Amino acid sequence: MVQPDARRRPWGSGWMRHLLSVALCVIVSLVLLGICIRYISGFWLFTTLHSLQLHLSLLCVIALALALLLHRTMLAALLLAASLGLAGHAAWMMQDLAQDGGAGAGSPVLRLMSFNILMDNIENAPAIRDAILGSGADVVNIMEAAPLKSELAALAAVYPYRIGCGEMTKRCDLMVLSKTPLENRSIHSLSTVFEERMIVSALSWQGTTIHLAAIHTTKPYFDSFQTHELVSAAQVLERLEGPLLVSGDFNASSLAPNIRMFLRWTGLRTALWEPATWPEWAGRLGVPIDHVYVREPLRIRTLERLASSFGSNHHGLMAEIVLERP
Repeated sequence: MVQPDARRRPWGSGWMRHLLSVALCVIVSLVLLGICIRYISGFWLFTTLHSLQLHLSLLCVIALALALLLHRTMLAALLLAASLGLAGHAAWMMQDLAQDGGAGAGSPVLRLMSFNILMDNIENAPAIRDAILGSGADVVNIMEAAPLKSELAALAAVYPYRIGCGEMTKRCDLMVLSKTPLENRSIHSLSTVFEERMIVSALSWQGTTIHLAAIHTTKPYFDSFQTHELVSAAQVLERLEGPLLVSGDFNASSLAPNIRMFLRWTGLRTALWEPATWPEWAGRLGVPIDHVYVREPLRIRTLERLASSFGSNHHGLMAEIVLERP
């Protein structure tokens, strides 16, 4: 006669551990499949996964370590190896399009501030104004700038040169402020989703003309609009010769295939390490979707997050840019 405990044994804790291990493997398999689509196609539906490749791969490593603790299987071991491989490739890609080496410490510095302040962040406008005025930045790129409409006069005391918020634009969205005159100014609408989200200008610095571009792209899950916008932006920027400084909210990390295409097309390079900027509550564990890119002979000496998000869902960036002489 079979005892009741014996009849229940197949459904005991060992079976539950096996079931949880299999469930983790299935979930990880789907995530890894989505990431691996990048090696076949740049289909827009998976672009967000590709931006998060490093984060997701490391989460998969943790999940598979747990799966192996619950129940050791060859599948979990193989998936763990694949996750480590994808994490390693993400780490390599972060350096692949970065500038090589550091920048000269003794060179004169152009300071750039870039910040998506969030369009309905009205209550923090005075604090953001004070942060801009006290930043020491030579050029400021503000996205979703509507909360600063009432602060334009105060900002003009330090930054008398402006593009955006009624200066060459119909809206107060993307805005560039400068302490020195901005030349060769132009406004571009990169797609039909949002207008006036690329500003191109130039300034004279150390006797050299520096081309500036401020960009705010749509989110990657808005069909393929983001890729079309990056192509449109690259077509504008490739016509500019000489030093180029690009900043803004790209809504994707530099790991995304379309961002990498944009960097290769334009000859732009990233800093050796890009700080996480979104979501602001994630701190240093967030994703770097706000960027500062440069083309030689410009180099990024330092790139840091602003100390506070000032009520935005993004952290702003402060960059020190140097011009390398031959």
